Amino acid sequence: MNYFSKLIKLFSIYPILLFVHCTGTYYGIDGPDVIEREQAVTKINQALFLKSAACGFNDKNIVLLLNNYSVSPRKVLDGKYYSTKDIDTCVNNINFGSCESYLVPCRVSPKGFLDGGGILQGGF
Repeated sequence: MNYFSKLIKLFSIYPILLFVHCTGTYYGIDGPDVIEREQAVTKINQALFLKSAACGFNDKNIVLLLNNYSVSPRKVLDGKYYSTKDIDTCVNNINFGSCESYLVPCRVSPKGFLDGGGILQGGF
């Protein structure tokens, strides 16, 4: 009976501990290896704005910037959490890319809770 009561306590406390650090509409756990959607969109938009200013504003980049700044971040990136490494790579590609290629959208996927990288970080 003692073993059974310890097992019940463990399984009743574990979910509480697991969800203590959950945030957002779409549940997940923050950590050093993930970044929330709003922060990721802000970093990407800032890089696009700076690169557009350096290369010169035109119809294409102005429309893209207006779209990214005016729509919900959910329409720009659809997941709640992203790998910090992926977002930093995207920002570096924008910053160091040529003036002809920086408007190509970054290919980043949402970071899942059990995906590689930071264990038990990301959305679920």
